[in-house]
Amino acid sequence: MKININGKNLKLTDPLKKYVEEKIHKLDRYLVGVEPVNIDVELHSSQKSKGQPRETVEVTLKMPEAIIRATETDEDMYGAIDIVQEKVERKIRDYKERFLSQRKQKAESLADPKELKKIIKRKRFDLGAPVSEDEAIDRMSLLGHDFYVFINAKTGLQSVVYKRNDGGYGIIESK
Repeated sequence: MKININGKNLKLTDPLKKYVEEKIHKLDRYLVGVEPVNIDVELHSSQKSKGQPRETVEVTLKMPEAIIRATETDEDMYGAIDIVQEKVERKIRDYKERFLSQRKQKAESLADPKELKKIIKRKRFDLGAPVSEDEAIDRMSLLGHDFYVFINAKTGLQSVVYKRNDGGYGIIESK
């Protein structure tokens, strides 16, 4: 398991890094036989909440078949680390239960292809002329959607702009 720890607006001290590594290594028992596993841990500190510092921990666990992400904000960094570790642990357990359940269902329904998941709706549309990222954001807002698929005028690539939980926007581009 490879762990990357990054800090934003705070100094990463050795005791803090050691604490994060100890908590993340507790996840090893759920990841036996899963290779490769990369874990990115981002620690953020801000002064945004009524003068009180807010500590945020974001953990992204990348496995061959899935990506699991959990975020926690608290007044205490160590408390946030504890809670986010529990969240990731719960998500891993849920994922494994779903994975094993789906595997069992597939084995039982191999004889009956009607039991497999079906696509309910398929929609095709023309992406139109290439537009700028700002124009794509405007079009997404006008539609009232959380994402918008477009051809990026700057790169010429098919892209998706989406609204993030923090109020900003993100772009996903094809290769």
